[in-house]
Amino acid sequence: MRRLLPRDTVFWRLTLTVMLAMSAAAGLNVVFIDTAGVYASPDLINSGLFEQAATVTRLMSAAPASIRPQLAARAGNGTYWVRWSPTVPELPEKSRSEEAPRFMRGLLHDPTRRVMVFKSSKASVSGRNDLTFRTAAYGMLVALDDGTWIVFGVPERGWGIVHWHHNGLIIGFVLLSTFAIALLAAQTLVRPIADFADAARRFGADPRALPMREHGPAELRSAAAAFNAMQTQIRRFVTDRTDMLAAISHDLRTPLTRMRLRGEFIDDREQQRRLFRDVDEMQAMIDAALAFFRDDAVKEQSTRFDFSELVRLVVDDLADQGRIIIFEGPDHVVYYGRPFALKRAIGNIIENGCTYATHAAAELNVTRSGPVLSVRDDGPGIPESLLEAVFSPFYRVDASRNRLTGGVGLGLTSARTIVRAHGGEITLRNQPEGGLLVMMTLPATMDLPEVDSLARASGLDQPD
Repeated sequence: MRRLLPRDTVFWRLTLTVMLAMSAAAGLNVVFIDTAGVYASPDLINSGLFEQAATVTRLMSAAPASIRPQLAARAGNGTYWVRWSPTVPELPEKSRSEEAPRFMRGLLHDPTRRVMVFKSSKASVSGRNDLTFRTAAYGMLVALDDGTWIVFGVPERGWGIVHWHHNGLIIGFVLLSTFAIALLAAQTLVRPIADFADAARRFGADPRALPMREHGPAELRSAAAAFNAMQTQIRRFVTDRTDMLAAISHDLRTPLTRMRLRGEFIDDREQQRRLFRDVDEMQAMIDAALAFFRDDAVKEQSTRFDFSELVRLVVDDLADQGRIIIFEGPDHVVYYGRPFALKRAIGNIIENGCTYATHAAAELNVTRSGPVLSVRDDGPGIPESLLEAVFSPFYRVDASRNRLTGGVGLGLTSARTIVRAHGGEITLRNQPEGGLLVMMTLPATMDLPEVDSLARASGLDQPD
């Protein structure tokens, strides 16, 4: 049975949308016209004219011919009008007239009386100068015994509005039905595309993000499957590369240990001191590389925490070490992310400011886009040509590689990696009054219920 049905593709969805919109418009138009017809053009039997016509016919038959015109004019009401004619009335052109059936004549309580019924087309009615017939949509002609005629006309009702308003109402119903069907179809088509974009943003912020749910038309399901496969391959590639680099860094510890042991047998104390200094520097670089390659930020589970309290904790720790640092910001800022990783990133940024300057100031602001942490110092700053280069691994502005004047060149690299893993960014800018301004911008995070709903939609569990 499924083979007989068309595939769920964008082409068939668009085709079905057009067909449903046209069907809904046609259906509403039929319902509207049918409803309007009952009110605006009821059939002659249901118009109530025959009961009134029987009474008027008896009165006109008994009245003298001289007063029949006035009597006919007074007999009409808002539902129908009456006109007396001494001869057979001339109907408008293109009007359809026929002898009334016997049961209609019976409604006049005189089955033998001659009765004609007529219906005027809109063209003929509107084109006739006779106002009597111009307002007659349909009616009947009743012959009296003396050969004269009584004309009963029923005007076409207009719903109390002019003709173009009536047509505008019909067009409005058609457009409304078409818009409703198109809106519903567009939502069902756009929702998988929006989910695809959200999955791409989540993966850009976190390589361990949940795979997207494969739903929607066949083209989008195929794209989602390809995206999930790409996400798995990239995650595997990054993991393999990180594990390899971490293993290499770990294996370098063994020859460094042998070099230190062999250095103990060097008689020249100056050469021994220089060797141990190089070994210690290499050991520090390897330890920093291992911490960087382990990428603890990826392994750490995301949770909700107080971002302002986290920054204040880093500032207090540095102040306890004798660093001059002040903090300004709101008392509480609830954020969803990896607190230990962000603490390490914030610590690297603020510690750099304290190392290369006499004092630093950290300021936290919460914008509609997310929290923004600004760290200012009064140091010498960084040459404009090196503002981007300092984020490269093991790059230091101080070419002496003296560990007393800084680390091994992984602090800013690690900080940017952590912040970008959260979907944010770190930028550096020299201040006009001197010193460096470091801005760490993080995106506004989703609430936990939304994260849980994404996990359920993907068929996976989201860690707390």
